[in-house]
Amino acid sequence: MKRTLNRVARAVRDLAFGAPDPPIMTQMIRRDSRSATFFAALDYINYEKIPGDVLEFGVFTGLSLALFAQGHAFDPKGMTRRFVGFDSFEGLPPSAEAHARWQPADCAVNHGWHPLIPIGARVTPQVTQDLFAACGLQPPALHIGPFSETVHRVVPSVYPQIALMHIDCDLYESTRDALTLAAPALQDGVMLMFDDWFHYRSHPQKGQSRALSEFLRSHAEWTAVPYRGYATFCQAFILSRR
Repeated sequence: MKRTLNRVARAVRDLAFGAPDPPIMTQMIRRDSRSATFFAALDYINYEKIPGDVLEFGVFTGLSLALFAQGHAFDPKGMTRRFVGFDSFEGLPPSAEAHARWQPADCAVNHGWHPLIPIGARVTPQVTQDLFAACGLQPPALHIGPFSETVHRVVPSVYPQIALMHIDCDLYESTRDALTLAAPALQDGVMLMFDDWFHYRSHPQKGQSRALSEFLRSHAEWTAVPYRGYATFCQAFILSRR
């Protein structure tokens, strides 16, 4: 009886004043169709005891990096990881491959739902730091600048092992640089997650597909085992040492 009365009281309150918004992380998980695969990938690297850190190339507003951090917190299985982001925060660089939607400097401002900033707001590293704080997560490590100027300074010296690599930098050139510069820290079983795999109308010699194909040709020690496709444009692989 008491529970019924409490439910009625909550319903009346919500009708009168509006239902309270769910926690920020709950909203993020519900809104992002990639969440389930992010969490499955983390479960894989934790269950298989793949040592090392989660590195993201292309942070934007921090939503995906925060989802990875939260997913790990759900069930770390005794594994300790750092969550690391690389981004210039200046938008997309120029590319030799034309895309139907992208232009240089796209992604310098927010263009979708975000719990902290409106559409059109400037994307900055502080947005990601604020998001982690709002979600009760430990601060991420952010390395600001072009990949060519930042990654080699910390990989593999600071981050000697990558357990999961989320590549959300859209373009062939940026993906190529991310893979090449991260190569010294890759290991057997590392999860590679490509956010933009099926862009360029899924042309196998453009975009992220081209970048991975070239990487595998020049690094014959690796084979890429398909893990799963997810959301609209995404594809994940596990690297296996030959």
